Amino acid sequence: MTRRRTLAVQIDEIAIGDGEIVPPSLGHVIEFPLRFVEQPSTADTVTIRALLEASNRDPIFQYTGHDSPRRWEWNGLLRGDGWTASWRGFTPRTGHVELTGRFYGVMGYDTPSYVRGRVTRVQLVSERYRRPPESHGWNVVPGHRTLRDVEAAPRFFDNDMFMRDDLFEVDRAVGVVVDLDLDDVPPVPPRPTIVPGDVSASGEMLWVIDSQLPAVVSIDPNRVAHEYVLPGPIGHSRHVWATPTGCWVGGHDGLYRCVIGEEPRKIFDRPVPQGAAIGEHFLACPSAATWPLYNQDNEPVEVDVPDGYVRSIAVDGESFVVLAEQRQTDAASTYRLIRVNVSGDVIVGPEMPTIPGRRGASPYLAGTPLRIFRSGTASRILPDLTLGAVEQLDGDPFHGGQVGDFVWIIDHPPDGTSRTGWWPLPGPVDYDRTRRQFWLFTLLDAATLEPVMSTPIFATNPPVTADGKGIVWVRAAGVQSIPTESMQWPDDLDVAALLDEN
Repeated sequence: MTRRRTLAVQIDEIAIGDGEIVPPSLGHVIEFPLRFVEQPSTADTVTIRALLEASNRDPIFQYTGHDSPRRWEWNGLLRGDGWTASWRGFTPRTGHVELTGRFYGVMGYDTPSYVRGRVTRVQLVSERYRRPPESHGWNVVPGHRTLRDVEAAPRFFDNDMFMRDDLFEVDRAVGVVVDLDLDDVPPVPPRPTIVPGDVSASGEMLWVIDSQLPAVVSIDPNRVAHEYVLPGPIGHSRHVWATPTGCWVGGHDGLYRCVIGEEPRKIFDRPVPQGAAIGEHFLACPSAATWPLYNQDNEPVEVDVPDGYVRSIAVDGESFVVLAEQRQTDAASTYRLIRVNVSGDVIVGPEMPTIPGRRGASPYLAGTPLRIFRSGTASRILPDLTLGAVEQLDGDPFHGGQVGDFVWIIDHPPDGTSRTGWWPLPGPVDYDRTRRQFWLFTLLDAATLEPVMSTPIFATNPPVTADGKGIVWVRAAGVQSIPTESMQWPDDLDVAALLDEN
């Protein structure tokens, strides 16, 4: 009899709490990104044999712990029997390897790894924490890791004890260890015709780009879908920007132009991760000191700008406004605003050493009049591209942007217990908190910044667009339209089904 393939994986609370991994429960089939961490041999570590494909990225000079020296850390991808796992280690390795350590279920933003199996055991992992006298920090106490069998992982992990002043030592659940049967799973279903990666609208035409394939789909007001295949490689994520006559598609492999009824063609070879459209005018923002501005005839005007990383782009009347970051090697980054009108005229604002808002939060442009948002602050942009009055939101959203006549933001759904109360909801709202973790998508009035409506979605920083009818579309759990009534689930648009019908 063939021995079944099994794997024990620790899933930390952040991966479950942020919705990356569905809370594991006995008997359910789950799949998620996987990482293998080398550790000294103990009773709950494993020794594996696998093929290591080393990354060609430079090693990282990594901190290894409190009062420990920094060390160079390499990374790569491990390929095992029925799984792949990202790897990081302080010894450079490649080829067939034997390693001792532990598997972890992790956030998928920085790893292409994957495992899929049926849950045969769930154990709650607890660690002991101690707060030294006269200290506001908590440290893990070694030697007090415990495991307890449960039917399912909790949806949320409690950390309220860390806020209490009368506690100095606590045992707290930090995740789960799951046993996976890699063989007792149904076949993986075939990939749909299209897996949406980005969405953009112009008038009543909606454009959707595949997340990995060089294909973009147009959907007209009658829900007729048409596919355009780009002359580009497979495996790249791309962005799409709609215009009245077609769309632009940009990514690491260059810039493409699609015109309705014509074959797509490649326009530009350098990476174009950022851009924006005003009518038939499109501003492409490669990482360079020259940006091409295309008109209706697709003829570029070369726009000279200060070199920097594009943080955000917004449309302000007949101008593009760009927030650029100049990253420093030995100091904090500085920012500046750049205005480019549709004729190619450029106004460069002065350097801004700081932008109001929570440090570490990503700034973005939105609003009418135009503002720079950063966490819970909104700083007005003056005609000379400096910052004026600062407005304070009632909450602290962590992503947002410009869409139609609104500012959109993403935040955790409120429960009324935090300092922000129920904002951006008007008051207490009942919703199912046992479901997979969702985030709250909210539209704010572009002028007053007052909440207009909110809806739950499964995405933390979704592409957002608005069509000529004022319908707001997001790419969250597929392509979805935002309802007009608050706290109603978005309506799905099955792009693959529309494409298959045509």
